[in-house]
Amino acid sequence: MPWKEWPVSEQRVVVVHQVLSAGRAVSQVAREHGISRKTLYKWLSRYERDPGKPLADRSRRPKRSPERTADAIEQSVLEVRRKYNWGPRKIRRLLVDQNQPVPSIRTVAAILRRHDCVPMPQAKSPEQPAPQCFERTEPNELWQLDHKGALEVARQRLTPLTVIDDHSRYCLCFCPVADVTMQTAWRVLWELMGQMGMPHSILCDNAFGGTHHGMGLSWFDARLVRLGIHPVHGRPYHPQTQGKVERLHGTIERELIGFDARRDSFEHFQEDAERWRMRYNILRPHEALGDSPPIGRYKPSTIKRPGALPEIEYPPCSITRRVSEAGDLRYRNARVAVGRSLVGQSVRIEQRERDVAVWYAWKLLRIIPNDQLPCSRSDKTV
Repeated sequence: MPWKEWPVSEQRVVVVHQVLSAGRAVSQVAREHGISRKTLYKWLSRYERDPGKPLADRSRRPKRSPERTADAIEQSVLEVRRKYNWGPRKIRRLLVDQNQPVPSIRTVAAILRRHDCVPMPQAKSPEQPAPQCFERTEPNELWQLDHKGALEVARQRLTPLTVIDDHSRYCLCFCPVADVTMQTAWRVLWELMGQMGMPHSILCDNAFGGTHHGMGLSWFDARLVRLGIHPVHGRPYHPQTQGKVERLHGTIERELIGFDARRDSFEHFQEDAERWRMRYNILRPHEALGDSPPIGRYKPSTIKRPGALPEIEYPPCSITRRVSEAGDLRYRNARVAVGRSLVGQSVRIEQRERDVAVWYAWKLLRIIPNDQLPCSRSDKTV
């Protein structure tokens, strides 16, 4: 038979009875049980006032808290939390903008913890070097583009395409699409540029670049070049290059997908995504922008998108070649590879003193030293 464990309150009653019933000295009983005489006198006093009440621990909460945050302010904090799922800093900033009496960020955090709205703070990890942050000086100098991880909506797999302005953090697009092909991404981007104008550069991962498509430009990058947009790609396996769009995906997961997005139909999810995007751009304080929303720093581009993708034109008397079905061209009795993404397109050959440069519009594709080109008729591929 297991031993029965006595509650602490019953153990205290036994100690009290050693004084009251057995007539032992308070100092002796306190010493035997490892407690102070003051504590034992406190238990004796409580027992004599109400012998039937257990000697359990009492709450140490003060009866009055004159400096405690007013209930109305607490309710305002909790209402913003329920509505947007924001953290203390953003909640406080929104209430300040609404001219409401607002406590400090620490007090807002305490209110959320008191109502089980946020987890208790964890122990801090060892300090790490501060991350390097880069930001373009003007809107539309650089857009960052990426697909968010797959999610299920109405039993369909979607991989939303996100576009964010590097300078202002303005979310230009969060479009639910069913695949990650370049053709789908281009369709969404083409429509977006028709509405907001064109950027100077677009940064995306190497899935959109030439890394996975052999030599030369990718199909996606070639179209950007024809529009005069500079394609930019980060290093492989280095998502920090696209830190802003990656960080935005975390916000989307916390404040939309894992919070109040409806996934019963594509139309409902699309409506909720657009509602969230407008809230993010116009209302939500952004810490990197001094707790101001992105709309304060963004304006549409003055570079208008043409009605159709322009054709490539080269200066008169230029040496040009058309890319074959094999993704190469012939020059000086050699086959020069430039990539299958440019099949049927014209490129310009520039013969220089020590090498040969191959250009697609304004974009340099290759530089080939003269000694790698044969001097006689040959099928050598370079």
